[in-house]
Amino acid sequence: MTPWLLKAGGLAQVFAALLLLPTAAAQSENVATQQKQEGAKDSSKLMKTHFAKGNQAMQDAQAIRQHLQVAANDQKPALLAKMKAHYQAAITEYQQALQDTEVRDENGVRVVGLIGVIRNGLVSQEKAVDMLVQDKDLPVILSNLGMAYSGAEQYQEAITFLQQAVIVKPAAGTYSELATDLAQVGKTPEAETTCDKIPTVDATAKGLQAGCYKNIAIVLTNEGKVAETVGPLKKATQLNPQDALSWKLLGDALSNTITTKSERGEIVYVVPPGTVEAYQKYLQLQPNGSYAGQVKDALEALAQLAKHVSTPKDAKEKN
Repeated sequence: MTPWLLKAGGLAQVFAALLLLPTAAAQSENVATQQKQEGAKDSSKLMKTHFAKGNQAMQDAQAIRQHLQVAANDQKPALLAKMKAHYQAAITEYQQALQDTEVRDENGVRVVGLIGVIRNGLVSQEKAVDMLVQDKDLPVILSNLGMAYSGAEQYQEAITFLQQAVIVKPAAGTYSELATDLAQVGKTPEAETTCDKIPTVDATAKGLQAGCYKNIAIVLTNEGKVAETVGPLKKATQLNPQDALSWKLLGDALSNTITTKSERGEIVYVVPPGTVEAYQKYLQLQPNGSYAGQVKDALEALAQLAKHVSTPKDAKEKN
């Protein structure tokens, strides 16, 4: 009988061990869950800290940008260097905030950076978006990071992150910044298409879209491509007819498309319709504005041409 007793005792010990296994596993799982939660809290705190530092750096850069508008020429090089340093600091902080944002799929694959592409077939764009929208901080981080790169004049990097941001959460401000940066790298048609995507459900939204087109025009103007700004500026003035600067820029753009032709042995000027009206509209809105003097000179010059002016319609009829 002894062997049976010994065996029974052995079985009893085995059963006891088996009964203890679920409890031990549960405890281990609880510990792992707790550690994961604590890790997530730590990452969240770090993310918020880096995000706040990035925001402060952006504010410092913007303050210098405003100062540059009134600074003396000999002060500008130092201010520009300082401004770019702040933008670079913002980039570093936002990048760290992005790393501290842990968004993963069920296989533990990190989704950040996979938007818009399918990397190794691990996650689709739709899956990436579905997961990223779970974290409300991500669109803001991506957008701010893109704007920081833009401020540092690293436009291609800016476009990458801004495109990700608008996929996750379409926002008028992000679309506008993206359009401006696309114009900066010479992608004007894509820039205008991006402005087109801004919803115009109310007056504020229309103003943002108008500003988007105006920004494209300003980029092109700074590059000496004034004649190419006619299209964007016509859209800007139509959406926001109270923006005096857009009217002035439109007048400049149309003036740059004035041509000449020989008519009955005389040189006449072909002035695009709306040129004078654009300048007049600026003066109506800002009679004492910063560009009032330039606009008055332009109108006077156009008046001098009046005796030798042929509109495109007149030229067509005579031909």
